[in-house]
Amino acid sequence: MTANGTAVTPPVDFSFLNLYSIEEMSSKNPRRGVKRYHRAKSGRLESHALRLNNNQLTSIQGINAISYQVHKLFKSKEEDLSAFPSLKILYLHGNQLRHLNHVLTILSTLQHLYNLTLHGNPLQERKRYKEQLIHRLPNLRSLDFTNVTQTDRRKTRNKLDTTALYRQNKV
Repeated sequence: MTANGTAVTPPVDFSFLNLYSIEEMSSKNPRRGVKRYHRAKSGRLESHALRLNNNQLTSIQGINAISYQVHKLFKSKEEDLSAFPSLKILYLHGNQLRHLNHVLTILSTLQHLYNLTLHGNPLQERKRYKEQLIHRLPNLRSLDFTNVTQTDRRKTRNKLDTTALYRQNKV
């Protein structure tokens, strides 16, 4: 139990399953961990975390429909990430994700996401990778297993302000 009385549930773990697309999750069972998954009365798994790390994912396209395709996993059947209002932790490291803006557009709908891993993906090589993530995901407290500090947030604001000012003056 947490301090506010909610049950601590293990992450739904689809890591190391050699997935090439999100859609493949519907034909796979999550890996079993030490702790048993909690199930709602409906039979769906209850969790605040999803592990998709160390697969071959090249995109998270389709994650918007995951609750419909893999509806047994989560409480909601909505067809977008707003169906995961309680998703707080998402592990996507060690995949083949290349398009940071696409990933950011999708992840920015997760209002409660505070722990994210994306390291080990080609998109990590993008200029201002960390700054863009911190800027677009304001509730992020941990990125790639490293705490996001107030100093990080301040530096991000300064860099983005400087870049915007430079672009404005260049025109």
